Amino acid sequence: MRRWRDDLGLSEDRIIEAATETRRDHPAPPDGPKALDRAMERAAKRDAQVATASPEAPTGKRQPKRTEGARPSAEELAAFYADMVNSDRYLPANAISNTIQDAMQRDASERLQDLKTPAARLDGAIGSLNEGIVKRLDQVLLAEMAIF
Repeated sequence: MRRWRDDLGLSEDRIIEAATETRRDHPAPPDGPKALDRAMERAAKRDAQVATASPEAPTGKRQPKRTEGARPSAEELAAFYADMVNSDRYLPANAISNTIQDAMQRDASERLQDLKTPAARLDGAIGSLNEGIVKRLDQVLLAEMAIF
């Protein structure tokens, strides 16, 4: 019992609990304390795992849910993947999902619209300027014709 306490770090209550569990699984009495060594080692190992495992730590291969910070917006994701596409790095075929592709296309079309808007305004201004010039030329020509 001293080895279980000193070497394995089990308390007397835990030793009795582990012995009771073993007796429940194996109803025949053990041949001696050495027969309980493996059960005590397993109990110490379980206790060590419980002590080191935090409630938030994953127990399997699954990753924990992301809780820190907000999720990136669709625009931020589109910008991230657009950077990947525009770089010279390797881009796997399955790197961009349909959702991200749609967001990237939407973003690109919005930027094109923003670029077209000033050009359309300029076309309108040039058109009205041309109309003004034409009217003024007509006035000048009519005035010159009146002189002659």
